[in-house]
Amino acid sequence: MNARRWAERIEHGLDAFNAGLLLLIVISLAWQVFGRYVLSHSPSWCEEVARFAMIWLTLLAGAVALRRGQHIAVTSLLAALPGRLQQALMLVRDLCILAAAALIAWTGFAFARMNAGQESPAMEISMAVPYAALVAGGVLMALQLALSRLGGTPIPLSEGEDASV
Repeated sequence: MNARRWAERIEHGLDAFNAGLLLLIVISLAWQVFGRYVLSHSPSWCEEVARFAMIWLTLLAGAVALRRGQHIAVTSLLAALPGRLQQALMLVRDLCILAAAALIAWTGFAFARMNAGQESPAMEISMAVPYAALVAGGVLMALQLALSRLGGTPIPLSEGEDASV
């Protein structure tokens, strides 16, 4: 299987997982509202579940958005350059993205290790769980970038633009 297909499979898997996280957030917050206004007692774990799911959703969706070219970008300088300079600037951009993703993953790993012994107040799970989202998001961003480049389809300049630059 080639790199492009791997990237597509990872993206589809992340889409499904992120949809599940979004559903979990909606159900958790709906239960919290129901508990508060109907039962006069809001479960303490609902807000924590929604918060942790939102952290994971944000970081995993970042990898999907990166591959689709949906992150915000200012492309006026790039569009003004000739083809070879565009490719060189895109390579520099990709290296900067790779460095940022590595920094996110590395820092997330350090925070997860540092807070592994601490428990969350409501659910009493290790605080390494929300910090592990930084590791997963950074690794997946770097992986999607690398697979896109290896597959011959660079990350698009911005949403809707041709990725063949």
